[in-house]
Amino acid sequence: MKKDKEISRAEKLAQKTDAFLGSNKKILVIILVVILLILVGVGIGTAIYSKNINSKYDELYNLEQSYSSLIVLDESSNEYNTAVSEFESEAEAFLQGNKIDSFLGARATLLLADVKFLEENWTESYELYLAVAEAHDDDYYGPLCYINAAVAAENNSDSNEALRLYTYVWDTYGVTCPQAPQALFNQARLEYANGSTDVARSIFEQLTSEFPNSSYSAIAESWLLMF
Repeated sequence: MKKDKEISRAEKLAQKTDAFLGSNKKILVIILVVILLILVGVGIGTAIYSKNINSKYDELYNLEQSYSSLIVLDESSNEYNTAVSEFESEAEAFLQGNKIDSFLGARATLLLADVKFLEENWTESYELYLAVAEAHDDDYYGPLCYINAAVAAENNSDSNEALRLYTYVWDTYGVTCPQAPQALFNQARLEYANGSTDVARSIFEQLTSEFPNSSYSAIAESWLLMF
């Protein structure tokens, strides 16, 4: 008897389910179609995004190849001048769609800055290096580009800005920064040029103490003989 009741309940549940499915079939079909379209859309969107990213990396690779070809040319040749002009146009076009705060944009800007530096365009190379440094203050590009900007500034006869940047690199990144010995050495050298001999000596001593195996430390020891 109990078993018959259980069968009856099961039958009633099945009947109710069939009734629900029957009366709501169109709605359920629509819902399934919408879900399917969403899934297909996500798949297409992901594929398009992936394709776009791959395309951008291909463009960056081509830009790097152009740079590598350019730097081995004779700088006095017409071929070199043409290569520089073409590279700069290619880089600027690439940067139209890749912001400087992205890896792609930063890398392309850095390459462009390097070419400006090779051309001894100190103002533009300084501005480009500094832009990358400020956009990537908390990653690898930060200290590297601050140092490059400092070198460009010094070549542009702006020793005060160069000193500010060298000092900033050391104060901000400290011993963990690969460019720290270079920053300290140039900071000391410029302090010495400004007449701050005691400050310069202190920095040279710090350099030799904290980075004894650095090539900059060996040069600093030679400078210390002058004090």
